[in-house]
Amino acid sequence: ESGALSRGLILIGMGPLLVGLDGLVVDDRWEEEGEKEQGQGGGGTKVKEICKKLLGEQGVCIFSSLVKENVLEEGKRDILPTLLKIANTLEHQGQILSEQVKEELGLVRAPPVGEGKTNIHFDEYESSEHQAMEKLARESHFEEIVTEYTGKQCSLYEAGASITTAGGEGMEWHRDGTEGEVTVLMSLSNVTEEQGQVGVIPGSHKDAKLEKLEEEELTAEDDAKAVWYSYRAGCPMMIDARTQHSVRTNVSDTTRCILWFIYN
Repeated sequence: ESGALSRGLILIGMGPLLVGLDGLVVDDRWEEEGEKEQGQGGGGTKVKEICKKLLGEQGVCIFSSLVKENVLEEGKRDILPTLLKIANTLEHQGQILSEQVKEELGLVRAPPVGEGKTNIHFDEYESSEHQAMEKLARESHFEEIVTEYTGKQCSLYEAGASITTAGGEGMEWHRDGTEGEVTVLMSLSNVTEEQGQVGVIPGSHKDAKLEKLEEEELTAEDDAKAVWYSYRAGCPMMIDARTQHSVRTNVSDTTRCILWFIYN
């Protein structure tokens, strides 16, 4: 089986999961340096080339086979239980975490960013979860791919998680950053359409102001160009930070947890 099929990322016949996304999916796996001898290119050459082209033209790509199964399983083991514990605490404490609870959970910040929606920032020095996120990103070669795309050496600037409890709000169309910045979004478990899909407007990075972020009114024509992705476990979405994206409301009775990584 291909990586796409084994992860449940089927490009045909999956209904709303990947509508309009087939041209944005990178199916190739990362070939390590040692595989050069077998004529495979090595060092992720093909993956980097495909992603560079997609990010340049569309501002977005989705990887079906980049994150190895053992890396995903380690992430589930080392990160997901704490995220679910945080979600449970949020639900029982009115969506606000006390300073004591944040310290106990290894958090430096946990600002609410909407009704039922919280951004989680683990302590990068003391939190085992932050270390696990860094390891996941490193072993999935996010930095090498971003560096290839931007044409300059990039590194992980910040990492965290977005937790949206049942009924939690989505987010309006927005950009994350300016030229030379890239965001990676990934779930450790499958996300249903009801839990809230992430939407992107392919190519919207091209008309962005390069020097600063600005509030922008999107037209109906812009909105019609949007494509929507129901996260598959271990299948990250990488976007040029200038690409317009949004998230739909979680209308399910299950929490949605999304990891995010910012590179510049």
